[in-house]
Amino acid sequence: MLIDMKYLIILSLIFIPSAWAEENSQAKETLISLSATSSITLPNDEAVVNYRMGATGMYADALRKKVNRISRLIHQQLKGIKGIKQTTLSRRMEMRWRYDKSKSQQVRNGWRLVQVEQLVSSNLDAVPGWVDSIEKAGAHLNNLSFRISDTSMKAAQKSLRLQAIQAFRKKADSFAKALDATSFRIVQLQTSQKRPVYPRRRQAMSMAVMSKSESSPPPQLNAGEGKVSVSVSGNIALPFKAYTVK
Repeated sequence: MLIDMKYLIILSLIFIPSAWAEENSQAKETLISLSATSSITLPNDEAVVNYRMGATGMYADALRKKVNRISRLIHQQLKGIKGIKQTTLSRRMEMRWRYDKSKSQQVRNGWRLVQVEQLVSSNLDAVPGWVDSIEKAGAHLNNLSFRISDTSMKAAQKSLRLQAIQAFRKKADSFAKALDATSFRIVQLQTSQKRPVYPRRRQAMSMAVMSKSESSPPPQLNAGEGKVSVSVSGNIALPFKAYTVK
């Protein structure tokens, strides 16, 4: 038992000075929080088209046949085209109601079937023609938007991250010089990035709806651009220094 106690005392004498030295070292440093941001504006190189196919009536089977026909026609038109992704987002059958004054209550008034799909492509030149075909097939455009593709986004973020770190170091260097420090160390560093916020292209949507007429040309669309940003934030530690008050 005495041997164990002596062993614990020796360990305590070893670790206490080490912990005290670390705490005392931090007390002799000045911590400063900094941040730096690097950004770039890139052209939108990807289009996202959301459209819906709907039918309303008394018989559910007839509605399914109509929606399936429109969906099949659109898929046939776009089948085999490279660089295009089609996804079915939702499909729902809803019961419709109306108010019967004679019975003073809601009564069933048929069904409504809606199927929503999404088309994503980097072939921007072909998008107006696709939108035109979708409308003429009997579907309705929900939303048309443009964005920066994941490939372009990741490449830009990789470069911007290095630029932001360099900007962080320059800012830390200027702070150190302003405080008469000959060196600094980075205590903590983390990065974050923001994806661009894209407004809805309402004008493009209305133009696409107008293109339903057989004699109307495909809509004229402008992809626009988006801003990619990467931020770096962290703490730096400067050697503690006491300044004379004048």
